[in-house]
Amino acid sequence: MKRFYAILTLLVLMVTISLGAELSMIISVTGPFQRNFNPYFAGATGYVAAGFIYETLIYANTKTGDFVPWLASEFKWGAGYKEITFKLRRGVKWSDGTSFTADDVIFTFETLKKFPALDVPGVWKGGLAEVVKVDDYTVKLKLSTVNTLYLYSVAGVYILPKHIWSKVEDPSKFTNENPVGTGAYLLDNFSTQVITLKKNPNYWNAANVKVDSIRIPAFSGNESAQLAVANGEIDWAGINFPQIEKLVQQRKELNYWFAEGNPVFLFFNLAKDPFKDATLRKAFAYAINTDMLIKIGMTGYAAPVNPVVIKSGYEYLISEDLKNLWWKYDPKTAEKLFAQAGFKRGKDGILAKGNIKLSYELLVPAGWTDWIAVCELLSQQMANYGVELKVTPIDYGEYLQRIRNKNFDVVLSWSNYGATPYNFYDNHLNSANAYVGSNRGGWIDKTTDELLAKIKETADVSARKVIMSRLQRILLENVPAVPLYYNPVWFIYSTKNFTGWPNEKKPYVEPRITGMDKIYLIMNLEPVK
Repeated sequence: MKRFYAILTLLVLMVTISLGAELSMIISVTGPFQRNFNPYFAGATGYVAAGFIYETLIYANTKTGDFVPWLASEFKWGAGYKEITFKLRRGVKWSDGTSFTADDVIFTFETLKKFPALDVPGVWKGGLAEVVKVDDYTVKLKLSTVNTLYLYSVAGVYILPKHIWSKVEDPSKFTNENPVGTGAYLLDNFSTQVITLKKNPNYWNAANVKVDSIRIPAFSGNESAQLAVANGEIDWAGINFPQIEKLVQQRKELNYWFAEGNPVFLFFNLAKDPFKDATLRKAFAYAINTDMLIKIGMTGYAAPVNPVVIKSGYEYLISEDLKNLWWKYDPKTAEKLFAQAGFKRGKDGILAKGNIKLSYELLVPAGWTDWIAVCELLSQQMANYGVELKVTPIDYGEYLQRIRNKNFDVVLSWSNYGATPYNFYDNHLNSANAYVGSNRGGWIDKTTDELLAKIKETADVSARKVIMSRLQRILLENVPAVPLYYNPVWFIYSTKNFTGWPNEKKPYVEPRITGMDKIYLIMNLEPVK
């Protein structure tokens, strides 16, 4: 009998070991997965690849402001902020067993130059002049101009295996169905409904990875994802959940932290009439009741944004003498501005000027029920002024492609804030980011670009404040886009299976499901024993 129980205990132990510590997370609510593990693909599977399978030289922790060595064991500025030398980790292997070397780094940066659609981090637009191989484990980046913010761009470059990607005709279109990376995880199984990753046994930092596998189910919208969370099926969910407080009270293992995230805007296609007119854009800014968008559309979880989009903690950068230019919800002023822009109501009640009618599709990702609710409210609000906005939910991939190709009139979207307001202004206003980046509307202005370049040339706070004041005036006078609110970093987590999660009291990382943040978070988790 003792022998029987000993065997039974061993079998249970073997099953437990084989199952390991599996984490379930929600990365996307936009429907079935595409088999595309290109880390530069802006879609659900691209988000899986970026961070879990592919890695960067350094990790920029936007919550703490720290730069953490990753594939590079150390880095050093030189030549007055015009050179950065990276020492690469030795002994790192690609998941097919090939050694990781400087050749992979050189190849990746050169690929981003040859195929600009991949240069989302903006390493070449940011002033990179040359990538130099010093030896097999040392790389030097030489800049054409001083750029004190350049490390943030480097932190967005996912290093690719030269021995595989050099054979690809067009890496910007490569779907990379069987990814080979240096990361902590390998693709274990793929279906359009579920992706599973398993721990890379040969990972260079394997000792710090306690999560053995990751299960990522697909969802067609927020509602089905919310049901999975409510049923206790998910460890980590990056989704909105109305009245999450009530669920957390019922389920003691559930917690949430909705930190202030990226700003959301109503973007106009600035290359098209009538949106070239700043007076018209300003009319929209005065016409929108953002408080209603936050309270109803975002169920109260979004944070208000000021017209110059300066986050809390950086109030010292706000130009007090420009506050008289700040707009606020004011229907009468909005009506005057629409009239000043030359628009009058037609017989159908829609504002028109000559052959131009203010009747447009308002693009939004399908399945994003909170954003769709915001768009419905925007449509209702603008109808009061004679502006017709037809809410048009579309596939997320198509949504991003249409923004990049400037195949839209009006769109609800976001700009990446980055670690500081300096990063945000560069992301949001730099003409280099008009087609690949966060300058969604396509603001192209020589003076703006010159001011952004000057910010990068100095680390002096006083000098930067003067430049930021001039940029704030450009924002206020031109209204390239209308800021609506700060989207929360949606983060719901369960302590049933894992501990070590970040929270408001322990904000060691911004808990994003994109980029390197998620692997940094995963490395802080411990399975519950």
